[in-house]
Amino acid sequence: MTTIAFVERCRELAAGSGCGEQTPCSPGPELSESESLIGFFQLFRPDGGDLNGLFDALRQGDQLSDRLQNAYRAAGDDRRPQGGRDAFFIVRSPAPLSPERAEHHGATWIQGLQQLAEAVGDADVARRLASPPKIRVLEGIPPKHPKQPHERSKLLNVFLDHAPALTEKVAGVDPHAELLRPAYYFIACDAMLRDYLMWPFYAEQTGLTDPFESYFTLWTHGVKFRIFQENQIDLYLPRHQEGS
Repeated sequence: MTTIAFVERCRELAAGSGCGEQTPCSPGPELSESESLIGFFQLFRPDGGDLNGLFDALRQGDQLSDRLQNAYRAAGDDRRPQGGRDAFFIVRSPAPLSPERAEHHGATWIQGLQQLAEAVGDADVARRLASPPKIRVLEGIPPKHPKQPHERSKLLNVFLDHAPALTEKVAGVDPHAELLRPAYYFIACDAMLRDYLMWPFYAEQTGLTDPFESYFTLWTHGVKFRIFQENQIDLYLPRHQEGS
């Protein structure tokens, strides 16, 4: 299936869903084809059932569908407790995760990013993560990162500015990947979640086991990462969780 035909299929599905306000049924002159798909996956909450068959024409279709279903299951119903609906996929009732398992998945995620950086030839990121930062597991609502890049640690800039671009450096990728990147990113405004969901597009070219699977596990358990020091990553578990 060409990317043009794929976009047309997405528009048909969006129109069938009622074509919510978040996603135009067809792109305006100011939008590219990929931008016109932003918000597409939100239209099919809570379970994504109406997307069955969307990826059938793609070689990676089964894997893409499975991962997307994982995200729908984790986020569940998009109705907010106080009324209204979530604009993004949010895990509101995460299952408990022990600090030990959170630390394990954090370390595995960082190791995976380092291996991906090596695979795509990003020497700076690979070198920065070659000596893994310490992982500290906390509980509660995480503080916000500094807004301005010059106020951030160099390690934070690696995770916010450089690591999210690693998959863009994979050569020979199906053109549907570039088409879908914005739609996947705006599922939760989360580049790491995006790259977990899109990993089937990159797996064969890199020869790596999924470097984002552990991040997805953290996301499903409501864990947030924060970086305020050069050699430490803080993982925040939702409050009132006990070890699992």
